[in-house]
Amino acid sequence: MGTPESAGFEAVDVVGRHFQFCDAKDFDAMRSLWTDVVSVDYGGVLPIEGEVDADDLRRVMAEVIAPIPLTQHMVTTPVVRCDGDTATVRFHLEALHHHPALAEAGRPTDWTLYARNVIGLSRTAVGWKVSSEKMTVVHQTGNTDFVSDLARLAGGSR
Repeated sequence: MGTPESAGFEAVDVVGRHFQFCDAKDFDAMRSLWTDVVSVDYGGVLPIEGEVDADDLRRVMAEVIAPIPLTQHMVTTPVVRCDGDTATVRFHLEALHHHPALAEAGRPTDWTLYARNVIGLSRTAVGWKVSSEKMTVVHQTGNTDFVSDLARLAGGSR
C-alpha cells in the first residue's frame, strides 16, 4: 500500500497523466485513468455533467478536444489529501486552446481558461483512478465562445 507520501505522489501523477493524455489527444489512455462512472462538473465548459459513464465521457472529450490542434493544460500548486482508498487533489489549472482556422471565420483563435479544480480518486487493484472532477472557472481570456465557434466551424457555418 505504500506510505501516505507515496500515495499522494501517485495521485498527483494520475492527475498529471490525465492532462498530458488530453493534450496528446490520447482519449483511450485518458479513459484508462477513470473509474467506470465519473462524477463531473466542468462549470458549463463541456456539454456533459453529473454521474457519467466513463465511455460516454471519453466520447465527449474526443468530440470537443480532438478538433483543437493545440491545447496545453498546466496544473500548478497541487494539494493532496489521502484517506485510505480515496484521495483528493486540489490544484489551479491554466488551459490554453488554439485553433488557427477560426481566423478564417473572423473569430479569435485563442482561448485561455483559468480554473480551480478538484479531482477525486479511488484506489483500485491497478492503482488510483479518477472518480470525480469539478472545475470552477475563475477567469477567461481570448475567445470565450471558442467551443461554440468550433462547433459552428465544424458544421460549415460561420
